[in-house]
Amino acid sequence: MAVTKTLCIQGVSNVSFDDAIQTALSETSKSIDHIFKVEVVSLCCNVENNSVKEYIADTKISFKIDTERTTH
Repeated sequence: MAVTKTLCIQGVSNVSFDDAIQTALSETSKSIDHIFKVEVVSLCCNVENNSVKEYIADTKISFKIDTERTTH
C-alpha cells in the first residue's frame, strides 16, 4: 500500500514561470525523496516600474512516503 503526502511550495524566479516551477521542484528535492508529481496551482508576477520583477508559481508537490525505512 502506498502512502503519499503533498506540500504547497512557492517557486520564485526573475527569469520565467518555467524557471519558478523548476526552482520549486529542485529546492524541494534537496530534502524530499520519491517526488512523483508537481501540480501548478497558480501563476502570478510581481511588477515594478511597469515591468515584471518576479515570476511566482504556487505548486503542490506530491511524494511517496518511504514505508519500508527502518529507524535507528
